[in-house]
Amino acid sequence: MAYNKQNPINNPGIIAEGMKYVKYWYFFVLALVLSLGAAWLYLQTTVSKYKVSSTLLVQDDTKGDGLLKGTAFSDLNMFRSSKTVIDEMEVMRSRDLIQGVMKDLKMDVSYFYELSLKNKELYGNTLPVNVLLNKNTEQAYIQKLSLTIINDHQFILNENGKRTIYNFGYAIARPQFNITVVKGPAFSISDKVIQIRFVNLGQLAQAYSTAGLTVLPVIKDANTVVLSLLDAIPQRGIDILNALISRYNMENVNNKNIMALNTIKFIDGKLKFLTKNLSGVEQDVENYKRDNRITELSADAQMNLQSSGSYNEQLASSEVQLSLVQSLISYLRGGDASFELVPTTLGLKDPTLQNLTDKYNNLQIERERLLRNNSVNNPLVVSLTEQLSGLKGSLLENLTMIRRGLTLERNKLSSKTSQFESRLNHVPVMERGLLERSREQSVKTTLYQYLLQKREETELSLSATIPTSKLIDRPAYNPIPAKPKVQLIYMLSMMAGLMIPFSVIYLKDKLNSKVKDIYDVEYIAMNGKILGELSHKAIGESIVVHKNQSNTISELFRYIRSNLHFMDMNLHNKVLLVTSTSKGEGKTFFSINLGITLSLIDKKVVILEFDLRKPDLLNNMNLKSKTGLSDYLKSDKLQVDDILIKTPQSEHLFVIGCGEISDSPSEILMSPKLEILFKELRERFDYVIVDTSPVGHVADAFTIATFADSSIYLVRYNYTHKEDLAIFEEICENGRLKNPMIVFNDAGKGNKNAYKYGRYAYSA
Repeated sequence: MAYNKQNPINNPGIIAEGMKYVKYWYFFVLALVLSLGAAWLYLQTTVSKYKVSSTLLVQDDTKGDGLLKGTAFSDLNMFRSSKTVIDEMEVMRSRDLIQGVMKDLKMDVSYFYELSLKNKELYGNTLPVNVLLNKNTEQAYIQKLSLTIINDHQFILNENGKRTIYNFGYAIARPQFNITVVKGPAFSISDKVIQIRFVNLGQLAQAYSTAGLTVLPVIKDANTVVLSLLDAIPQRGIDILNALISRYNMENVNNKNIMALNTIKFIDGKLKFLTKNLSGVEQDVENYKRDNRITELSADAQMNLQSSGSYNEQLASSEVQLSLVQSLISYLRGGDASFELVPTTLGLKDPTLQNLTDKYNNLQIERERLLRNNSVNNPLVVSLTEQLSGLKGSLLENLTMIRRGLTLERNKLSSKTSQFESRLNHVPVMERGLLERSREQSVKTTLYQYLLQKREETELSLSATIPTSKLIDRPAYNPIPAKPKVQLIYMLSMMAGLMIPFSVIYLKDKLNSKVKDIYDVEYIAMNGKILGELSHKAIGESIVVHKNQSNTISELFRYIRSNLHFMDMNLHNKVLLVTSTSKGEGKTFFSINLGITLSLIDKKVVILEFDLRKPDLLNNMNLKSKTGLSDYLKSDKLQVDDILIKTPQSEHLFVIGCGEISDSPSEILMSPKLEILFKELRERFDYVIVDTSPVGHVADAFTIATFADSSIYLVRYNYTHKEDLAIFEEICENGRLKNPMIVFNDAGKGNKNAYKYGRYAYSA
């Protein structure tokens, strides 16, 4: 069945894509074997390292007590430095601290046995000998020494090929080093060669400080930290962490003791100086009191201050009453207040004034009541008016007397106040002098007592050697090696064994610019049809279809024949034009075998060799002819029967050769006899197959295309370039060929994706 591009074949599925890789299974197996072998060899040659870790609780001092906490001056807010867990973590990773630990553990010399795949390092209780490094230079680090034990007393030292026998405990001096070899915990007489190397502790400490030693908090902002490192010898890692924690705590205690000793020294100096100053200040206070005859200056000043305050209060009260009296006098003398009520006395305590005010206000109220119903000239109103005038005069006279008395009282109180204020002003002069001397005496006395107390506290702190950190988990190691990770190495090697061949196949597939399957064409030729697919044929075999014989490729031609019949139920496809992009894609091979296939069903078929430039049709069929199409189109005498050749392959198959090769084939194809030729061939034959020149090189096929009913375009697997398919796309878009169909040629096992006939073989 042919497939129209408007209903395209689906993209290759997962199974189809996977088959591209499955066919290279041997490549994957080989890559897996090699990668797993490489992983095994790597594990055999790599020294295993174990993770050693310990948990430590570190004191956090974010308040800034620093080293002063618990010492003499911890109550002062000066000379403080904050101490955080982050800072202490950096201290633990410090190079000097680590280098001191390594010196304590005597890691300046390393020992190991040389094995076939990797070296075995010796440490601690596994050491047969100990090398004591008394002195060394930079040149010692490049020295390669080896040692072999001879007996209980002697050994052989090999220095760059020079072998010398020495006794244990004998000092060996060289310009580069000075060492002494003694027996170790695992001493035994053996012929094993012990390799010895000198280690640069500075570089080793730097390596541990930057990457070897890890110090991290358990959780963010926590005071608990985890110290961990990787070591080929777990016991050495444990010893390093134990020594590191011990040295860290000891340095903290030493720093505290240094602070305490310096504090005591400072206090002793200040006490000696204060003793002299304090005696002079006390003598100065005694002389000042004697000269000014002062006993209890503060008690006298307090009495004078209280008296002055009392008189000030009385003076203020007198001033207020005098102001009230003056206000009443002004009110009564005003013209607008003749028949108005007089304000109350407002705190004035004179009974006469109070009595006159009440009478005056009562008469005013009575007069107002009478005026509501009587005139001003009423005798009763006139009488009340005269009484009010008399009372007003009495009020003014009484107020004048009160004002005179208040004025005298104010002057007396003012005199008393001035007297006490003069006494108070004289007191501060004497008191200031006494206070200045007493203050200096008090400050020096307090400082003297404070320093004595702090000296005792500091002496007590020297006896306290409590470290600033607490060990939560002692150093321990995981028996499973942290490096290399065996499972991870094997997993990565398996992934590499799969990914390398996969990547090679994938890149090979992506970098291949030639058509490799139907899907490279399917979405480019949107209007074309897939007519069929042909499998690979043997080299030199041009005719593969024979009567009464069956094989894979002949069955594929029969499949194409059935597709042609299915697409042309009305028998309109009489003239079939066969072309391709370039030479070598199999259009001549296809034309010959398609013609044979159609003739086997008793159809009269003629094949036209219209490749006028490089004809090859007759040669492939082992036929010869002196005249052909070019001669026919140029001559007025030649007829179709003159150039028609019957083939031995089938009695219904005929061919017309190219004839004489012309220098101007394009002009020959413009001959009017071309139309006559096709008209006559249509009447005489059931199928006319036109083998033309490739459309990617010349335009001859487009000239003949007007006489064709359908066009068959050959695409050869692993030969036709993908970019050449743009020509076929342009042909389909512009309709330059009628009813274009595609045939895929030379399919191998890797190209059979859409048409499965190529998977079956038929016996002849």
